[in-house]
Amino acid sequence: MATINTSVIYVLKNSFTAAAKILAQSSSDGSLSMVNASNVTSNSLWFLTPTHTAHQYHLHTVANGVQRSLDVINDNGVQSIGLHMTGTGDFSGQYWQFNNVPGNYPYKLSNAFTGPSKYLDVYSDTYVAHLSSGDFSGQYWSLTPANTVIVTTS
Repeated sequence: MATINTSVIYVLKNSFTAAAKILAQSSSDGSLSMVNASNVTSNSLWFLTPTHTAHQYHLHTVANGVQRSLDVINDNGVQSIGLHMTGTGDFSGQYWQFNNVPGNYPYKLSNAFTGPSKYLDVYSDTYVAHLSSGDFSGQYWSLTPANTVIVTTS
């Protein structure tokens, strides 16, 4: 389990889309997908706050502040795979753990509700965020400090 610096604002990239796309809240209903990395907005800037459990964090966007967190849509118990931004609370689906893995994308993110074998991932055709088990390139993430993000204008 990784300890994450909670005083930094990040963009989240995964090894499937590499530097081309970043994770963002993509609609007003709280859904998430990968968006073009040149489109950095407050919906794609992330910060973390600690939970009551060591090495587990709430994930928030700058647009929503601490009022909303990344959460699992509980429509199938621990088999649920849908994600959205919702009101922050003491809910296990909002307790995210950054599991260390080797490579340029050094984390696989799991949550306390669905357990250590389901990871944050994106669909290969729509880039919509969801949870999946197994070992796919979309499950490997990096946290890039926002002050190091370069946006090209051409």
